Amino acid sequence: MKVAIITLVKPQEGSGDGITEYTHQIHQKLKGKVYIALIYPLSELKRQDTVGLIYANSLFKLRIKKLAKENYDVIHIAHPELGFAAKILRENGSKARIISCIHDLMRLDKGFHKGVIQGAYNYIVSANIRDAIKYSNFIIFTSSSVQKDVLSRFKQIKHWSTTLLGTKDYFITTRIPKKPKHREFRVGYVGSFAYHKNVIFILKTALQLLKNKEIKFIIYGTGAEKKHLNSYKSEMDLVNVRFMGFAPEEKLLQIYDGFDAFFWPSTGDSSSFPIEDAKARGLPIVVCKKNIFDEEVKNYVFEARDPKHSARILINLKMRGFSKKMRDAELKYAESISWSNTARKTLDIYKKVLGKHQN
Repeated sequence: MKVAIITLVKPQEGSGDGITEYTHQIHQKLKGKVYIALIYPLSELKRQDTVGLIYANSLFKLRIKKLAKENYDVIHIAHPELGFAAKILRENGSKARIISCIHDLMRLDKGFHKGVIQGAYNYIVSANIRDAIKYSNFIIFTSSSVQKDVLSRFKQIKHWSTTLLGTKDYFITTRIPKKPKHREFRVGYVGSFAYHKNVIFILKTALQLLKNKEIKFIIYGTGAEKKHLNSYKSEMDLVNVRFMGFAPEEKLLQIYDGFDAFFWPSTGDSSSFPIEDAKARGLPIVVCKKNIFDEEVKNYVFEARDPKHSARILINLKMRGFSKKMRDAELKYAESISWSNTARKTLDIYKKVLGKHQN
């Protein structure tokens, strides 16, 4: 079987980007089982890379036209921002089965991102997502809530499957160390500072707990909202908040094991691998109730309505701890969503579309 995976950025470990991590894991787990070629316009992920994004949506299309003439059995479009590839492949006579992965429909929602330039780019990406859905033989959803959202908006989808994002295999297999006794209760975050990640929610929670000297917030990440978040921290004198910068891949396990709880305040991710990683390390997880999470995710998290509510949840966790019953259920669930399982299910989909030759 010959497979080509189309993605926006060269897949690499520890990029900090969810779709890049997804593509990297699929490639690494399957490259010894099938022939896989990686097709991408950008060698690395850069913030505000306007030139790179223009190239991805213009000259890179010539590479896709060439790909249509190459002898691949399956072409997997892993990044929905390159959904135009499905249309180009079809129009240029590709005989490959085309699979597109849809991670979310955020860019189809008005007012989700700030700024005129971002709005214009979202318009282009929205068209690309529609092309992916229209011209693909099969759709992979990475969460059940995205599946429901897309199927409700696009009635023409006939062939699809939901394959959840995984967690790193070594996060599951490495023994969880016994935490040392310390007075601090450490609430952690690992992720980007993109607008929809809503990291300001963590800072507003920290403001509610400013007088509580035993609860500290340890935040890893960087991104568009970095300046705004630092300004808010300084303005409110949040001495209980520490910004740690980007979390390197080789230290992730140590970082998660240093937390007593994990905070994921995003308003735009139905599921996310940092949540899955936190589950695999047996951490209680606090999320923002405003987000539309997968049912699978909601079974193992504490949903906060607002910063006052999240502060109360954290105080309760510090005083009473994380129940053994809930922790055991969380760990059992984490075992079922390793990246190895995600890759195996993806390979099954490749075989399925080749067997049925859907139109």
